Amino acid sequence: MLKMDDFDIFSDETNFTRPLYKDVLNKYVKEIPVTPSGPNYQSGNKLMAEEYLMQNDNARCAFHLSEAVSASLRILALYRDEQLKGCENKQHKITSFIKPIKDIMESGPISKEDEKIFDLLSVDTEEVTKALSVFEIEEPEPFHRKYLKFSAENNVDNFQKILKELPKEWTVIQLTAPYNPNENLKPFDEYKTEIDSLYLSMFTNDYTEQCEFGPVTVNIPANVPGEGVKPLFTELYALLDENYKTIDNARLLNNKRLVQNYWSRREDIDLRMKSVLYVMDREWLGGWGCLLTGKLVDSELRHKIIKLVDDTIDDWGFIRLTLKQRVLLYNLIDSSPCLSSQQIKPCIRRILTEHGNPEDIRQHLPGDCQTCSKDFKITSELCLKCLMKCFEGVHKFALVDGIRAFSQAVTKVKDGEEWAALKKAKRHPVILIVDEMLDTFPWESLPILSQHPVSRIENIHFLYSLYKLHQDKIVDGYYAAKSDIGRYVINPENNLERMEKRMSSFIQYWCRSWSGHVSQPPPPDQFINHLTTSDVFLYCGHGDGCQFGNGGAGCGVEGATGTRCAALLSGCGSVRLQHGAGRGPPMAAHHHLRVAGSPMVVGMLWEVTDLEVDKMVSTLVSLYVPSDAPVPWPSVGKTNWSKGELDTNVEQKLPFTPEPDLLRAVSRARGSSNFVMIASSMVARGLPIRIL
Repeated sequence: MLKMDDFDIFSDETNFTRPLYKDVLNKYVKEIPVTPSGPNYQSGNKLMAEEYLMQNDNARCAFHLSEAVSASLRILALYRDEQLKGCENKQHKITSFIKPIKDIMESGPISKEDEKIFDLLSVDTEEVTKALSVFEIEEPEPFHRKYLKFSAENNVDNFQKILKELPKEWTVIQLTAPYNPNENLKPFDEYKTEIDSLYLSMFTNDYTEQCEFGPVTVNIPANVPGEGVKPLFTELYALLDENYKTIDNARLLNNKRLVQNYWSRREDIDLRMKSVLYVMDREWLGGWGCLLTGKLVDSELRHKIIKLVDDTIDDWGFIRLTLKQRVLLYNLIDSSPCLSSQQIKPCIRRILTEHGNPEDIRQHLPGDCQTCSKDFKITSELCLKCLMKCFEGVHKFALVDGIRAFSQAVTKVKDGEEWAALKKAKRHPVILIVDEMLDTFPWESLPILSQHPVSRIENIHFLYSLYKLHQDKIVDGYYAAKSDIGRYVINPENNLERMEKRMSSFIQYWCRSWSGHVSQPPPPDQFINHLTTSDVFLYCGHGDGCQFGNGGAGCGVEGATGTRCAALLSGCGSVRLQHGAGRGPPMAAHHHLRVAGSPMVVGMLWEVTDLEVDKMVSTLVSLYVPSDAPVPWPSVGKTNWSKGELDTNVEQKLPFTPEPDLLRAVSRARGSSNFVMIASSMVARGLPIRIL
């Protein structure tokens, strides 16, 4: 193979442009992929976002927040892409450098003053030109691949173009933890609980698009716990640790007293998880949970909400209400049937006072307050008394009257018969981009989201990349999937006997045409083949099972190119982020599957017990995958299911309604577990997917 050192990379002197070394350096800095430290890159962008939020520049704030999540996964994707290209094409490394140099040569004549420089660098240009001509130059990279890189393409204009290009049905929301300098000083286990707020950014939303208003970001302070009560983050991690120990010790139970103690601890853990969800919903997000909901399928309802809010604004004379405030109020009224008055009124107050025009607030800020200054950075720094005076100065009536005005609008929606359809209105998918620091929380189990089709994705870069990769299969905002081919791996380590009998009997009953491996691990190539050839892949065992693909094509699941399956991974923590030592970036199975282009991965956030998970997974598959089984799965007798026996000589208990929308099927499947701790662990990661 030719090496770059074997020849000078120049052609005929008449085609030269400016000094070559300058152009190559410029190309290197701007276009050759760089791999910054992921955590440092994220920290820097969080600081930039905060600066732009202080300047009331919502678009640039949202852009930098979008750059501040899962940067290390982008690095992994770029690295694996280069590796795979190198495996497929031995000349890739050379041609990747020749292409930009050829572009320089062909761009125009060289100036006379720089000719001497090229004389020093090139002797026999004709021979070099001949040597270069044998290489076939690769086609330019598509934009969605370039945007994964850390380059000039990553800018606010392209970010906004991407948001407009995504399917109109999607609501894309990002949840971001603020910058914490202790990330540079402390181990992860210490600083992971030090989160005092979050940034909630609506990238695409029903009302931002109606108003042609860019991304909107709000800062939501963490709840303040009462005396003797653990802070929310501390309680969550303590709860997960207790859950792990309880499940891990279950195998050692050998008498009735220990078994009773185990179930008592399980019930206590379940109650604590219910408490975590309550605090998340009522005391942390409060009314801001309205910003998480999906777009209404019925556009008439959306227009009614806009008219109600606009009429309220006109009737009461809110003369200086900003467009951002309008968008926030639209969303609040939209979701008000799912919220309590204790959540709604504080949110109205904050919208009216903290999200107005900063210059209007400065102009009316009283000068006699000892704690507030006109040099404030963000309006939430100001005391309530000053905010009330500023509101009155801007709008010419009291804040309490402003709150009353929109509270009356909320009452119309919550109590009026003409709004009954809103309470049960169907919504389009919600895609959550969740900061690695917030990923452990069960956002999908919040009351306001529990009935929604919700999926998580690592960042806007992978959302856009997956969308472009599968664009020809996206119909009405959903990946148009099939369920013709199913593959499975059940109990590959051969140490979960009852789970094996349950899931094997279910597969044999509901999915007879599927094939796979039971009680033994598949060879790596077959594991990769399962991922690339199936429409649905089911893994039932410990963890995520992706280790069984190591050594296969492409050296692991990242090499499973052409992946189209919905991967259901039912093991403990199968889609949990595992943080490395120091500031090492977190990694998870779905990261590797995402690099392989997998459109959807469903799995567990933490440790789970096999019987409850078997209930959820079998329910999920039975809802999503069509079957010719004689009796619907919910009606099948399961008294001896753990022995692999099913009773089909039963009457159908309730009407069975299949669910071709996988995200809605996940939501329904959570209800099949008796434990909130188990149900809330199941999450979907990827594109909305539906069987047409």
